[in-house]
Amino acid sequence: MSDIIKTQRSLAIKAKFQKEHQFDHLYRLICRRDWIADALETILSNKGAKTAGIDGVTKKALESDAAKAKFVKEIEAELRSKQFRPMPVRRIYIPKSGTRMRSMPCKARSGADAPRKTRPLGIPTIKDRVVQMLVKMVLEPIYESDFLNCSNGFRPGRRTQDCIARLDSYINRRNKYYWVIEGDIKGAFDSIHHQILMKLLAKRIADKRFLNLIERFLKAGIMEGRLFKRTDLGTPQGAICSPILANIYLHQLDLYWWNKYGNLHRKQKERRRTNHMGNCALIRYADDWLLLTNGGKAEAVRLKEEFQTFLWEDLKLELSPEKTHITHVNQGFDFLGFHVQRYVKSNDRPKMLVTPAQENIKKLKLKVKEMTRRKWFQDSPLLKISALNAVLRGWINYYRHTNTKKIAKDLDFWVNERLFLWLSKRHKVSKRKVLDRFKLRENGKRWNFGVVNEDNYLFLYRMSDLPLKKYRSRSPDNPYLEGFGTTSVAQPEKPLSQTIWMGNAENVTWRELKEKIKAIRGAKCECCGALGKLDLHHIVPRKNKGKDTEDNLQLLCRPCHVQTPSFGRR
Repeated sequence: MSDIIKTQRSLAIKAKFQKEHQFDHLYRLICRRDWIADALETILSNKGAKTAGIDGVTKKALESDAAKAKFVKEIEAELRSKQFRPMPVRRIYIPKSGTRMRSMPCKARSGADAPRKTRPLGIPTIKDRVVQMLVKMVLEPIYESDFLNCSNGFRPGRRTQDCIARLDSYINRRNKYYWVIEGDIKGAFDSIHHQILMKLLAKRIADKRFLNLIERFLKAGIMEGRLFKRTDLGTPQGAICSPILANIYLHQLDLYWWNKYGNLHRKQKERRRTNHMGNCALIRYADDWLLLTNGGKAEAVRLKEEFQTFLWEDLKLELSPEKTHITHVNQGFDFLGFHVQRYVKSNDRPKMLVTPAQENIKKLKLKVKEMTRRKWFQDSPLLKISALNAVLRGWINYYRHTNTKKIAKDLDFWVNERLFLWLSKRHKVSKRKVLDRFKLRENGKRWNFGVVNEDNYLFLYRMSDLPLKKYRSRSPDNPYLEGFGTTSVAQPEKPLSQTIWMGNAENVTWRELKEKIKAIRGAKCECCGALGKLDLHHIVPRKNKGKDTEDNLQLLCRPCHVQTPSFGRR
């Protein structure tokens, strides 16, 4: 066990068993060279390291060990001398999920060039990201011991499906939580009050230097083009420490519910039910939350007003009146990309059905439509089917724990039609000839669209083939208590990623070369023999006039590829 994990474990243990303890001497932890080096490696392993902040520094400038060592020493010196000052965040605008832009993949735009349906994203410098990661490495072990089980967003070992699984224990005959308040906070991350957040942090942290560092990040400002904007509210968009800071802030909502409703004894809950008041349960994923009650609709209206008053008076947050609804579970509601509904059948017990939200079904269809548009007719069928398979597998894996069988079959039929039309228009032949050429026997059983790939066949993936499995929520206690340290960058869960390979012809030569080498040498890492996702590595780098030939290329798994000196260079 490394010294970092041991230290994080000791912080977690003290936080769990000493609820009133105020932690001091935290700043010296983030000044340690081994902590800084570990944080830097985590940042550089993330895809975002290729994007520069306002200083223009990217992952490319820190590829050599000497450059990394110098960078670590520089950060250490600035932190120890208290000279470190966060730089303003470079703001760009990216399309909102589900918005189809004219060019794919979408390019970030800034300032006045931003399209209407966009959301702002902040890009800190790599140096600031490293220090933010250090802040996260210190705060997370402490507050994971404080956070309640009703919160699942941006926490290690937890995911959106944990929230959905928890609903199953509430929406049943025994507990009868049938009225749901769908809480939507207006710009939660952008509306966090700095003074309130600093007071909340001071309850647990006594180290003034550490608190001042966090406050500097909050006040660092935004660069939009050449225009500097002050940040008097909110946490930095895109900052690594923003999710943990937002969870600390919204933890007060969890505590309010727990102290007033969640911590009641069984007799107290029975007494409330007898008096027709009902009890309530809270489920929160970051700023998305549900409040469920087993009282009537009047009780749900009262709870909505009560929590709305608390959010404004204590946290200066507002509920969006347009998006905050009170719904009966028989009508169904959307939460975290899922549609939850209590299905009542006359001859059977009522069941809770969870399916993909209609909005996310539309997003998948939009993505497949985009991939099979007229502009992509020059693409090869092999690469197009490969790209479609990647999208379909990712989408259905997100929903594999839900009641998706019928929806998956309908979508499979629809995707088949889209691919059939694309093949017909691409080859400009009759539909019968398309079927004769691309409709093949899969495993000697069913007919499916496919292409010959060397000696094998590549078939269109069918989402209905994936067996559905009930999700068992694990909701672990603080993972740091067991000595499982984590320095990963928190990523929100989505059924479709923002950037998707379209199967376009630009990469045809390179991908076909990779498939050829895999067929000749075997689909395994040539260094360690690992199977799975493999990269093509240049033995003599391109910068040294290395060529894209078979004798200069080798198959490596990502861990082995990362260790090569030329990894990440173009």
